[in-house]
Amino acid sequence: MRLRCPAFVSALMIANAVGGSMFASHCYADSQINLALVGPTTPVIVNQIIDIKLRATQEQITTLVGTSFVAIDCILQWNPKQLQLQGLVNTGSAPLLSSYFPTVANDYTGINEVIPPADGNALYYALAPLGNPVQVPLTGVQVVTFRFKVRAAFAKSTVSIAPTLTVRTVADTIVYDGTVPGLDVTGTLSSASIVQTTPCPSDIDGNGTVNSSDLALLLNGWGAPGTADINGSGIVDAADLSILLSSWGACPGT
Repeated sequence: MRLRCPAFVSALMIANAVGGSMFASHCYADSQINLALVGPTTPVIVNQIIDIKLRATQEQITTLVGTSFVAIDCILQWNPKQLQLQGLVNTGSAPLLSSYFPTVANDYTGINEVIPPADGNALYYALAPLGNPVQVPLTGVQVVTFRFKVRAAFAKSTVSIAPTLTVRTVADTIVYDGTVPGLDVTGTLSSASIVQTTPCPSDIDGNGTVNSSDLALLLNGWGAPGTADINGSGIVDAADLSILLSSWGACPGT
């Protein structure tokens, strides 16, 4: 069980314009607010634009804390070869004072290399209106929507929330309580899974079409294991070539 710290230990400190840590110190509470990513409920296709919603839910614990938040620091992770982050959508989410990826110049952690981040790691900040914490019911509340583009064929891909990540300095995913300043009420962190309509294993380069570039990759990998081993036999051979040629053209669903 987490230990509660006295309220006087932490003082509420809003991050300044250059992107410092949201709050000065971390204390811990018995109650929690869970964060979950919710993805599409149906299979997707290459080049489709998809939404991944960040939702906060309250643990069912009788307490004065852990029922609202003033700020969230969230570290997002995904496979950049499969998915491309397009940006944020705040429509349908709880009203926030700020909802953004800190810019490269303002991100003291070094996680965000461009905006929107493209390397598979992103730091996101949510800040409630001053004096008006966001209430989190048991049914949950939508914080923000992350918008992605499906870049390549895959059977399954995952967008997750990292508890911690170190690039330039250590960064944590944290939910700050709306009652006790600086109180960490972070609970469980859940990922979103995305599945494709029909995987296209012959599309070795992942561009949505089986063509000469895939054939070149297969021939370059001939006689050895690798991504061109379409049938998973452990070696690239005539069987893989036969599968590739029979799949020539656009992948299903693209």
